[in-house]
Amino acid sequence: MNNLEIAKQAILQAGEEVMKIYQKDFSIEYKGDQSPFTEADNKANEILISHLEQTNIKIFSEEIKDDYESRKNEEYLWIIDPIDGTKDFINKTGEFSLMVGLIRKDQPVIGVVYQPSEGKLYFAEKGKGSFLETDQGTQEIQVDSSQKQILTSRNHTSPADLEIIEKVGLENIPCGSIGVKLGLIAEGKAGNYINLSNKLGQWDGCAPHIILEEAGGKVTDIYGKQVRYNQQSEKLENGFIATNGVFHQEILDAINS
Repeated sequence: MNNLEIAKQAILQAGEEVMKIYQKDFSIEYKGDQSPFTEADNKANEILISHLEQTNIKIFSEEIKDDYESRKNEEYLWIIDPIDGTKDFINKTGEFSLMVGLIRKDQPVIGVVYQPSEGKLYFAEKGKGSFLETDQGTQEIQVDSSQKQILTSRNHTSPADLEIIEKVGLENIPCGSIGVKLGLIAEGKAGNYINLSNKLGQWDGCAPHIILEEAGGKVTDIYGKQVRYNQQSEKLENGFIATNGVFHQEILDAINS
């Protein structure tokens, strides 16, 4: 079984277990930074790791204490977010996802994002296109240049984000997980996503990054530079701009003017 198939199998099994927890009452705890987590985060992490370990590739997860020294020289690295959008999971909006990315050096080469509440499995491999699998089958997906709206975080949108949205004059639509947002752009149902902060984790960007690029979209930091992974900081220090390509430069110009 190749790495993509292992990642898909892992994420589907984890998603099944997460939905069992989602549909019942569950306790909520808080990390040191006051971000919430639940038993679902831990369960998903455990299942994903149990599958990905068979590849003998190191794993960098939001839910495991990071050790940069042990990962910094790896050619390949799994970067995973067991549940992206934990607040949406807690609030039962359905807009949460499980995300598994594989990088080579500092760029994503495989991405798998699963939104279990909708049964939507997005996946991509470098140079092979982007796909959406549902119970209706699997189809290749592409961005739609006619989509103009900006998707922003339902829980973390900053005044700076809103200022840029106003500058470029695009409609703002709040949405949950970044995996869900970039999935919608990749399948041609939305146009843009911006996050100007230095708060996004590498695990937030990795998997949906390659899915959007393989669907014809564009991803950069707020300076228009390539987003790089397996860096020392766990965070994407220079923000994250992801679009269908049409307003990408206009958004960058508005940010940097």
